Amino acid sequence: MDRRLFVISAVAATASPIYAGPAVTLTENDVKFLEALVDQIVPADDTPGALQAGVVFYIDKQLAGPLKRFREQYAKGIPTFRAACQAKTGKDFLALTPGERSEFLHRHSSGFFNLVIEHTLQGFYGSPSHGGNLNDASWKMLGIEDVMGGHAH
Repeated sequence: MDRRLFVISAVAATASPIYAGPAVTLTENDVKFLEALVDQIVPADDTPGALQAGVVFYIDKQLAGPLKRFREQYAKGIPTFRAACQAKTGKDFLALTPGERSEFLHRHSSGFFNLVIEHTLQGFYGSPSHGGNLNDASWKMLGIEDVMGGHAH
């Protein structure tokens, strides 16, 4: 079993998802879906990916604040995306294997998916003070310094 499948299996076996707090704007089902989606966007390898860096927590936190204007897009986009996946593959996105998810995403582009990519990258590479990049995951991966706070990573 490769590392990616091992991590996904380990996450699926845990009682609670990798999520840094109670959801403010997202439902539990939304959280599970977005965890699977952000894991496809920035998967873990020898360093943490978007899932481990708490990107879903970032998205949820920001949808309650500065990104509030996108809340409706998420409320409509998630069920629409999942319905498209069901129609095209015969399965819910969460029921697909990582390879099937990747194949579906390569064939199904949408404005909503592009929005999630943008927010995933913001949460993964941005300051942990905004709710993502837990434990400075991406900064450690890049070997950079937090110039705002002066912390060496």
